[in-house]
Amino acid sequence: MRKFRETGVVENVKIARDIYRLKLKIPDIVNSVEPGQFLNVYFQDSPKIFPRPFSIAGVDDNNILIIYKVVGSQTEKMSYWQKGFKIKVLAPLGNSFELDSENDVSYVLVAGGVGVAPLMFLRDSLFLMGITPHFFIGAKNINELPIAEDTKSKLYLSTDNGSLGFAGNVVKHFKSMLGSIPKPVSIYACGPNQMNKAMAKLGIEQGMKLQVSLERVMACGLGICQGCAMNIMSTTSDSHYSLVCKDGPVFKGEEIILTANER
Repeated sequence: MRKFRETGVVENVKIARDIYRLKLKIPDIVNSVEPGQFLNVYFQDSPKIFPRPFSIAGVDDNNILIIYKVVGSQTEKMSYWQKGFKIKVLAPLGNSFELDSENDVSYVLVAGGVGVAPLMFLRDSLFLMGITPHFFIGAKNINELPIAEDTKSKLYLSTDNGSLGFAGNVVKHFKSMLGSIPKPVSIYACGPNQMNKAMAKLGIEQGMKLQVSLERVMACGLGICQGCAMNIMSTTSDSHYSLVCKDGPVFKGEEIILTANER
């Protein structure tokens, strides 16, 4: 059940350049949260600052995991949080990924940067079901890769500068390997806006099933402030506005509107 909670930091460790894994003790929701959902973190010493949304990256005993990158003053404060530090969160929020109903489908996860977070949770869930997904992870360089090896997936790494793995972005890497992945495929993606749009375009061109977790600034997480409204395409080909926090953050690839020069 969604509600405000006070929780304590269990662990806060640096896993890559400016990227941290935060473990929060929230025992009453670990058995009900689903891959794709997120939580809002509230900064008690900054009452005028909007809460920050973070995808749930997994569960560990009674704990919820999130992965975040230091990009401003509030996430910089987070990087100094130590075990026992108390914060307030609103959780769980948003919808979740839908698993494919077909048999023998190849699950493919495509992540850019800290977009890896909800996909790591999905990877864990698939692995518990006896499914080993194909997991593509991209970053600018080797120092910003959140993981370098994985026993729960078939891992494909890429870096923009070629310092590790495929030289180029994660979408190009996935396209280069698409022919070697058994069909049918069901794709789940999360990353920067341009990556998400590129994956949506590719999914439409290739006729592939695709779900995308979108990243947006969310002031309330409840659909009240309307701050995360986005234009999406409905099944009737008419566009309308949806709220990422309430109707998402997971949307089907064909729902994501592409600008004219990106179609």
